[in-house]
Amino acid sequence: MEDATISDILINWELLLKPGVCWTVWTFEDRLKFHLSIDESSSESFPDLMDIEEIFPPDVAFFIREIILDASDMTPGESKKIALIIPGTGSGWPGTIFRLSSGRFSLFWSKSENGDTEPDFCDLFEHIKKEKAVRKANEKLNYFNTIVRHDIMNLLMGINGYIDIIDEIVDDEEIHLLLRKSRDLSEHIHRIAELTRTYQNLGNRPPAFVEIAQMMETIFNRHEFSGKIVSDVQVNGLFFYVDRMFDVVIYEIVKNALKCGGEGVKIRVFVEKVPEGLMLVIEDSGPGIHPDFKERIFSRTYEDRKGYGLYLATEILDITGAVIREAGTYGEGARFELLLPPDNYRFGP
Repeated sequence: MEDATISDILINWELLLKPGVCWTVWTFEDRLKFHLSIDESSSESFPDLMDIEEIFPPDVAFFIREIILDASDMTPGESKKIALIIPGTGSGWPGTIFRLSSGRFSLFWSKSENGDTEPDFCDLFEHIKKEKAVRKANEKLNYFNTIVRHDIMNLLMGINGYIDIIDEIVDDEEIHLLLRKSRDLSEHIHRIAELTRTYQNLGNRPPAFVEIAQMMETIFNRHEFSGKIVSDVQVNGLFFYVDRMFDVVIYEIVKNALKCGGEGVKIRVFVEKVPEGLMLVIEDSGPGIHPDFKERIFSRTYEDRKGYGLYLATEILDITGAVIREAGTYGEGARFELLLPPDNYRFGP
């Protein structure tokens, strides 16, 4: 760490997880602070204590906190192997934690190892390099997506203009019928192009823990739903590790419930523990979904759909290994079940 400066650390937090780096961590009632040991020959002076929540991104800070809490039952002088693991990826960075005294620990990050008894974790900087490359590629694709969408919109405007001109100068009912069909196709292309605007940021930012109760409240309070839905949300203190567009998944389910069930539809949200992890259940009092369509509604090629919402919902969930299915009883209401792996949810403040 002899080449690192305070500004380097504040901007490039990954330097703090570099193999060979050692921290001393202090636990307080509501915060974790740490001191970074550096070479005595370095002229750089680091602050005595740095706040983990201020230095690291929220996701990484949460996992570091979990490591420290899990080591709280260790006795002074005891040590054990630890790993900072990214949920749903199997990737992470190994290290060793030492219990120094009450409320004080030492963390040492080591290089990845191969062996029968030790997990094979990727090197931190190799992972960061790949992640930045993917993110940069996504940014370029999003920029290209914006340009293509703009050009499509301009071309559609020209096509619709020519259709209007032909409609005015031709007096033939069969041609008018073809023109109406052409307008319908043009409108369909327009909706698809607009869809790319909504979902162009899918997977562009790393997943994060999202508070489900707060997100549900925000969605139910949207103008298009306010006063039209009777909600019963029983998920206080529940956090999901999902893509940042997870709210779009819930929005599509609620929108479909209102559309099929009409104003006054009742929506109940709760969780169930299952062997595979945790299941978020969203039930409504609408007519339900016919058994023949339970799987087809999530298909990209489903012909009766009005949009791509539920298909894209499956893609959003798949980013972090979650799945969705419909398990309601036809005639009694829809029941959407969102299954999350064990390491992608938590309860707490």
